[in-house]
Order: sequence, then C-alpha cells, then structure tokens
Amino acid sequence: MRAPSSRGPGTLPAGVGASDVLRLFCSNHQLSTPPSQVPLSAAPARESTALRAPLLEVFASIQGEGLFVGQPQVFVRFAGCPLRCLWCDTPHSWTLPGLEDSREQTLSDFGRSSTWHTASEIAELVEAADPGGQRPLSLTGGEPLLWPAVIRSLRPLLPRRRLHLETAGAFPASLSRVLASLDHISCDLKPPGDLAPPVPLGGPQDFESAPSNTGEWRACRRAVLALISGRDAALKLVLRSGFEPALIRELLEDQARLAGDLPLFLQPVTATRGARAPSASEIEAVTEMALKLGLEPRIVPQIHPVLGLR
Repeated sequence: MRAPSSRGPGTLPAGVGASDVLRLFCSNHQLSTPPSQVPLSAAPARESTALRAPLLEVFASIQGEGLFVGQPQVFVRFAGCPLRCLWCDTPHSWTLPGLEDSREQTLSDFGRSSTWHTASEIAELVEAADPGGQRPLSLTGGEPLLWPAVIRSLRPLLPRRRLHLETAGAFPASLSRVLASLDHISCDLKPPGDLAPPVPLGGPQDFESAPSNTGEWRACRRAVLALISGRDAALKLVLRSGFEPALIRELLEDQARLAGDLPLFLQPVTATRGARAPSASEIEAVTEMALKLGLEPRIVPQIHPVLGLR
C-alpha cells in the first residue's frame, strides 16, 4: 500500500523546479523560447506609437518599500487593476479613467494633461519630472502589466534610465513580453486570503485574464517566479494581522523551490481599509518559516507614512 503523501495540495512534487514550470508555461502560451532565457540586453521590438496607456500621475519621490527603499526615483502610476487586495493603498487606481485629467508633478510645480498617453508622451513627462535624468523609473499602478506594449516602447525612449517594474505577480504572459526591457522587477507574493474576486476591466483592448481562484493564482505565481529567477528582482510579501499560516507557507515554499536566489521583503501592512498590522509574534513566525526554508527574509515596513510621502 502506498504511503500517504505529506505534501499539501499546492506543494510542488519533489524534483520539479523552475525549468519544469517554465516549460509548462511556454507550452500553455505557445512560446518557443523560454522568456527567462532572453537576455536583458536584447532590443525590444518597436511597438506602434499609437498605443496608449492611462496614467494617474508622474512624479519624483522616494521609493518607500522593497530592495531600493529610500532611493530617489521617478514614478509612473498607471491606471487600471482587476485585482482587489484587501490592503491595497491605491484603490483609486483600480478603474480605467475616462475623460479625467492626469496629474504630473515636476520637482518644482504641477501641470495637467489628458489621461491617455503614448510611450513618447510618457517619456517626456518622466524627463520633465526629473530633468537631470539621474533617477531610475519605477512603473507602478494599478497594474503596469496591463500595458506591456507601452512598457516595451519606453525602453528605447529612456536609454539612460533604469526601468523598475512593480507588479502583483498575476500576469506571467504579459511579464514575459517585457522582461527584456526591464532592469529590475519587484513582485508581490499574494496570499489568497487577502484577495477578493477580481473585477473585469472594460477598455480598448483585451487583457490577460486575472487569476480568480486558488489554483489559478498558484499557476500564475509559479510561472512568474520561474520567469524572474536569476534576474535582478525581489519579492515582497505584505503581512496583515490574522493571516493563515498554511497559505503563507505555500508562498514561501514556492519561492524556495523556484526563486530561492531572490531577496524576500516581509512588509507589515500599513493600516488601511480595515487591514491591521501583524503582531511581533506573527512577524517572527513568518520570519522563522522563511529561514527554515533557506530564504533570507528582511522585515521592512513602508516608509511613506513616516516621511509624509505618497
């Protein structure tokens, strides 16, 4: 009689690693070349300049979380996100705007313009926000991966800047399209218990489907981890009070198996929309869990509230 497996329902079988997950991803998306094998120096194909993406704001500020916390950066905040994280601190970015204005903040003043922008227009706004051109560009949202063609088009327009992507880790096919254009990826590990059902977006194009159940999230997460393993990337896990340890463990086990080389940032949630920060004992429990899996966790809260920045 076969002994019962000690693995949970979401645990990867022994011997299955990033290359296996990536092959399955490529097969499912009809890709002939594993995206993680595309060199970062590869020149992206030029996209149509007619393509546009909706912006909420472009501004110069300080990175408030993750690997580059404290670094001066320029931020491009895209509008639109089908995900509904319970602790989201930018719910105003969820919907696709219509005729509302977009705000750009330069280092000295504010301006206003229409919401939808081409890559060329976005590049001009970035240069206006940081005339010296020294700050890396952080693509945030919303979910920037709704607009992969625009992201690809930004690379040749801003050759002197590092391009950093902040993403929920839910859209592996779109991520595979922009990997060669990026210098750094900051990716969330999202516990299923922190997610309400996704809300479909209307708009001028078809978007990659958002995961809507635990199984779909598991598949997307593992594909994303396989894609960014070995790259200039970091993972972020937002912790709230009352999390389910089993769900957190599965996330950490996936990272250990597929992207154990990447730094992991444990970020106590900034109290918002009913989410409460975890206790010291809860943070310590996750830290120990990560350490036992061979990961190197770092506990770093958001610094925006401390500095009074957005």
